[in-house]
Amino acid sequence: MKTLPDVRALQAMMDTRKFDAIVCTSPENFTYLAGAFVTTIKTIRPRQAHMILTRDGRARVIVCSIEESLVREEGWCTEVRGYTEFADDPVDELADTLMELKLGHATLGLDLDYLPAASFARLQEGLPHARLLDASESVAAVRAIKSEQEIALLEKIAKQTHGAILRGLAESRVGDTDRTIANRIIKRMFDEGANGVQHLHLASGPRTPLVHNHPSDDATQSGEILRLDIGGTYGQYASDVARTCSTGEPLAHHREVYRTLIDIQRDTIGQMRPGVAAEDIYFACRDAFEKHGLPCSLPHIGHSFGIEAHERPMIRPGEKILLQPGMVINIEPMTRDQDGNLYHTEDLVVITADGCRLLTHGLAPLDIPVLGEPVRLPH
Repeated sequence: MKTLPDVRALQAMMDTRKFDAIVCTSPENFTYLAGAFVTTIKTIRPRQAHMILTRDGRARVIVCSIEESLVREEGWCTEVRGYTEFADDPVDELADTLMELKLGHATLGLDLDYLPAASFARLQEGLPHARLLDASESVAAVRAIKSEQEIALLEKIAKQTHGAILRGLAESRVGDTDRTIANRIIKRMFDEGANGVQHLHLASGPRTPLVHNHPSDDATQSGEILRLDIGGTYGQYASDVARTCSTGEPLAHHREVYRTLIDIQRDTIGQMRPGVAAEDIYFACRDAFEKHGLPCSLPHIGHSFGIEAHERPMIRPGEKILLQPGMVINIEPMTRDQDGNLYHTEDLVVITADGCRLLTHGLAPLDIPVLGEPVRLPH
């Protein structure tokens, strides 16, 4: 599914910041503005891609010639300039293009949190009279408000991933290794549309406290906690869902801690609506943990989500950004029990005009699920 940037919002931002043009270079900002998903600009950093958008609406793309046909096929910009890898420096091509656009004396917004220092110095040399400022956060703020098309796509892939997790866990049995269970879920994700894995963390028993663990070849045993956090890639977008379950015969405190965590997540999501500061959602969640006597040591309990895994606003202390309709945010509280087991649940929501709406199939059940037992997929 192709998505288009909000060019008018970007132009309004340029008007506010007094930019004559912006240059999007980071994989996230380039992908958003160009509407083309070039995987190599993330995996091969010297193979830079730049997209220029002027305040009056002119657009140019500079990309490695290897990727030129892809950008012309997927993107919306008709002015695409290819450079030859190893023979041409992409920054020189960028400077030449900006000069051709009569922007040699302009105020330009750049992705300075991504552009290498050597590239920035070379651009300064090529445009000695231009004013080069950082626009990274300004472009990210535009990206934070998702279009209806983006929201529909993120909902579709969140539900695909959520469904794959539920089915994969239901098809697993005590005695299966963590790796076997993870592979079963991943296969389901690929069967349902994923074309890659963004992250894969699944652990049972004594390995659950390691937040970003990788599946091991250890066999699951009855009476343990199993925790997972999995995301697939679907073109330029991704999914991100976390769940916790029992491997059978859950202890009383397993049930209690799990149920409390789900209640806290439910209450936290219930407070999300336009006009609320992101940090207030964090504080409400933290206070709920304190009320129930459970530890909450996380620096954040959620994050905006889209082309980038952690977009702004982050649901953290100090994040003053007010929630707005169209923001898509993951809410993912975690806690530990008396034995050190880590519990985690994560769901995607979109802020609406009067509150918020879940984009997964539904929150986790209040009673801790048991590995191998079917869970009815909500609709």
